[in-house]
Amino acid sequence: MQRKRVAVLASYLYPGQYRGIMRYGQQAGWICQRMDRDTLPRLNSWSPDGLLFQVDEFDTPLMDRVGGSMLPKTGLRALPGVTTPLALIDFAAIGHQTATHFVARNYRRLCYLGPWSNETANAGSTHVAGMRQVADTHGIPLECVFPDRADTWKSLGLAYRRRTSNYWDRFWELGSVLLDRLTGNREPVAVFSAFAEPAMQFMEMVDERRHAGPCQIGIAAQTEDALNGLVTKMPMTCVVPDYERQGYEAAMLLDRLFDGRPVGNTHRTWIADFGFVERESSNRIATADPRLDEMLVHIRRNALEKNYASQQLAAEFACSLRAIQGRFRKALGRGVAEIIREHRTLHAAELIRKTNLPLHRIAEQCGFTGYHQMERSIRASCGMGPSALRKHQAGSGNRFAITRHTEYQTP
Repeated sequence: MQRKRVAVLASYLYPGQYRGIMRYGQQAGWICQRMDRDTLPRLNSWSPDGLLFQVDEFDTPLMDRVGGSMLPKTGLRALPGVTTPLALIDFAAIGHQTATHFVARNYRRLCYLGPWSNETANAGSTHVAGMRQVADTHGIPLECVFPDRADTWKSLGLAYRRRTSNYWDRFWELGSVLLDRLTGNREPVAVFSAFAEPAMQFMEMVDERRHAGPCQIGIAAQTEDALNGLVTKMPMTCVVPDYERQGYEAAMLLDRLFDGRPVGNTHRTWIADFGFVERESSNRIATADPRLDEMLVHIRRNALEKNYASQQLAAEFACSLRAIQGRFRKALGRGVAEIIREHRTLHAAELIRKTNLPLHRIAEQCGFTGYHQMERSIRASCGMGPSALRKHQAGSGNRFAITRHTEYQTP
């Protein structure tokens, strides 16, 4: 049997996507060629049997070639006017999980920073949809900043100049004005960026202005590599889509077309698995009360000590325990002991997922009085006991995972 020739037409391609395509292509015995707008003329003489594509709506040569081709084709990104099967990252699931992460840390303002064009490119499944669901559930505001829309620049008092400047290249201008607007309100705000680079620049601006992160401003970003979050002054929380699976699923859809199996042009395979790597830029409880923030820092530093309790916090800050409890419940809706238990439980869950330490040793290291106390806390937080949590993590195969989120599905 003659080997199938597959052209991968891409304005850009993440390494993971390409690995997924190549992994499936190797299994299927394909011959693959990656082409961009500069190497597109090669397509005329190569005569592929099918196309895989990921094309920007501004990349006219590639868009015209994909739209005009009658070959079997599947995509990793939707194109206006082109109806074909797609394998897409479920941005809404990512937005939902990120907003949930922020709300759990007491943020009562959310901001999304990313392109409006995602709504078209990802066939309606956007970060904003998932974030808005969480915001509406908790009755908190969500501000959306779309650098590829003229009205966003206008609302910030800036000229758009799309024809002369790339909007991400000008982020130093947009980000500075956005930071002024977000910090005009003393209420802490959480920012989720669809790309790592502007988030990293934004973190630099926050540091230059001497704002307290993450208490005043929490930051997380989607990225192709979680290591991006380690090169910032404050380690950044990263969301890492499973791009390799996306490439593999897109190639699988194309192979189904080659075999003549039915695949509708409106078929969408949603990739809802991703790595969520919590780091210092967002992983603290947010508060507009400086004194309360000092108390939270003290808890964070001491919570894993076995004998640490509410009374020690009161003694450290020379306040009555009753007064401290009232302050905590008014600002955070829960008491000191609950905050201490949350720190212990989160750390224990991370050790269970990421290490092979015996469970009784983890209980000791995380300040619990014993295994059974840890077991009750883990079950209440994660919906399963420590042993089941470790087995679930081992079976998930998610190499980054702190959270494997699959329950939010886009229809």
